[in-house]
Amino acid sequence: MSRIQHERLKVRRPCVAWLRTMRAYNQLKRYQSVYVSCPPDLGKQTPKAIASFVADGYESGVYDMTIVAANPGVVKVWLIEFKWGTNNYTKEQSQVAASFSNTPVTTVKIYSVEEFQKFITENL
Repeated sequence: MSRIQHERLKVRRPCVAWLRTMRAYNQLKRYQSVYVSCPPDLGKQTPKAIASFVADGYESGVYDMTIVAANPGVVKVWLIEFKWGTNNYTKEQSQVAASFSNTPVTTVKIYSVEEFQKFITENL
């Protein structure tokens, strides 16, 4: 199984499934509104597929999940990247993370479902 398949099957999908369960049972109560978006995992694609994604607005460095949580007067944004093993941000993801330093946007690397659950429990 490739690194991308491991990230998708062992980390990303289980984290998304857990988050959906938590939202379904109204466990994320700290914020009045919570919005979650997960773009397609581009991974290794053909040049034609990549051109199509770029035409649709996707760029290198897009994180796996974006969470926007809000109460009146308070908005929090987290960009979450799911990783497997010892993988780190790509060059583009590092640039995105650097561009948000000193802003209310937080970038996070998640390596396991347990790490994701802890992050969500502490922040949402």
